[in-house]
Amino acid sequence: MNRFLSAVLIGIVLCASENDRSFAAGNGDANANVASTATPEEAAMQAAAYKARLAARAAADEGFFLGRRGDFNAARKKFSQAIELDPKFSPAYRLRAEACLNMSDWAGAVVDLDTLITLDPNDADVFNERGYARRRLGDLHGAWDDFDQCITLGTDLPLAYGNRAEVELMLGDNSAAAADVAQAQSLAATMPDSSPASPTPSARENQTRHKTPRTGTSNNAKGTTR
Repeated sequence: MNRFLSAVLIGIVLCASENDRSFAAGNGDANANVASTATPEEAAMQAAAYKARLAARAAADEGFFLGRRGDFNAARKKFSQAIELDPKFSPAYRLRAEACLNMSDWAGAVVDLDTLITLDPNDADVFNERGYARRRLGDLHGAWDDFDQCITLGTDLPLAYGNRAEVELMLGDNSAAAADVAQAQSLAATMPDSSPASPTPSARENQTRHKTPRTGTSNNAKGTTR
């Protein structure tokens, strides 16, 4: 599934029905009987938050379709608008980070990925994204830390080990890189319809530059890391 699409679908789920107003607005249990317990002031605040979430989702939807057309600068502006409308709407940060990555704005991507990690420190995929951005910025030790955390959080995809191996090679730790490549190959062999992991980053880049395992989208600029 396209990464833009998956994040927007999260927003749709959060705002799925009139009965889920408090949850959609980030204010607690969707099943709570807000009407019977909230004061008029609280009800007004909840209604305002719900409207802000809907407006943020609409802006993110617009940005999503702009991104699908390749207009990442316009998409980023829409995602920024969504964040201004509702700073707690986490899919907008994820989408804006992705737009930044597509524009080679590595530092901008790191800022949004930092926010996402603060909101959810257990999202392995976000650590993988930040590791990629950090590697492009030349922060190899920071990139290694992120790829390592991605694996620690339970990501058993061969690509996660391949990412870490690539950084280890760049740091000159050939034995660690070899171990990670071996693990990537072992995991790849157990996956359906998968080809064995290639032993070198350059060869892996040739394998993955056209389609990524997670999205199936073009990946010419991102090599083995996505």
